Amino acid sequence: MLNNKLREFRKRRGMSVAELARRAKTTRQTITSIELHGQEPSGSLLILISEVLEKDPREIFFNRLVTHVEQNEKSA
Repeated sequence: MLNNKLREFRKRRGMSVAELARRAKTTRQTITSIELHGQEPSGSLLILISEVLEKDPREIFFNRLVTHVEQNEKSA
């Protein structure tokens, strides 16, 4: 993953590590490992976290969103 803003988005929502873990059906240790150590979540966990935080997963875990126009320009 290029960037990890999980902690930033979690704190903006006023959510503790324990609360995010509970709502994403994982452990506090897993959330901490993702936030502090750059552990990559599984696809299903990535989706659960993004749903809990109400954010696009790309906003949380990547430097920027790649737009449809940018993708088309690269393939041309």
